[in-house]
Amino acid sequence: MARVVIVKLGGSVITDKSKPYSYRPDVASALAEEIASSDEKVVVVHGGGSYGHTAAKQQGISSEDAATTAAGVSKTRQAMHDLDNLLARTFMESRLSPYVFEPFDAALKAGKAQLGRWLRELMKQGLTPVTFGDVVLTPSGFKVLSGDLIVLELAKVLEPDRCVFAMDADGVYEEGTRVIIPELKPAKIRKMHVLPGQDATGGMKLKLDAAARIAALGPKVCFVSGYRRNEFSKALKGLEFYGTTVRA
Repeated sequence: MARVVIVKLGGSVITDKSKPYSYRPDVASALAEEIASSDEKVVVVHGGGSYGHTAAKQQGISSEDAATTAAGVSKTRQAMHDLDNLLARTFMESRLSPYVFEPFDAALKAGKAQLGRWLRELMKQGLTPVTFGDVVLTPSGFKVLSGDLIVLELAKVLEPDRCVFAMDADGVYEEGTRVIIPELKPAKIRKMHVLPGQDATGGMKLKLDAAARIAALGPKVCFVSGYRRNEFSKALKGLEFYGTTVRA
């Protein structure tokens, strides 16, 4: 069975979170070109950045707080689709053939047992599956489903060799410093004190929690800067890179 790499493109990398609805085509293009030239079988998950998180904040919806109006659900989802369309276009311009799918709908229609086989078949046909953080119906209302949790769920069905998180930081820092922690164990992560982020999905705390759970399944998790193209390429290919590796 061909090895698979799951890549999470952080919303803070492919957009400028300080400016609502601001896409970074140059950064997205550089990352897409590295994926295209890697010869790896890649599934891409991307965050909402200044699209999804801006809309979610305006509509009062998050992973904890349910939407209060139907219009809020629609507007937040539309923002995610707008960003996804921009990224898909960049991918096509960078020699990739994206196949966009909505995570919740795909799992629901295919069933988790079939999802992995379906995604592998897409990759076999030369396509790059792409999905994103979404707004989904839960027992307590419509809430944001984080791309980080989608990576975790995909790791369960695809059994990837590694998961690469491209972020707006070089990796995980020692508390209160800018010193990179080169390697972390899931047990160490569970003891770390990390504050939830200010965005709609829990920020770095959720990323680390997801990474610990992914690593416990077997794959290694790489936290690398999405602005350091060469380091991203190394992490993607399973080479030594500047950043943080999480492994059991």
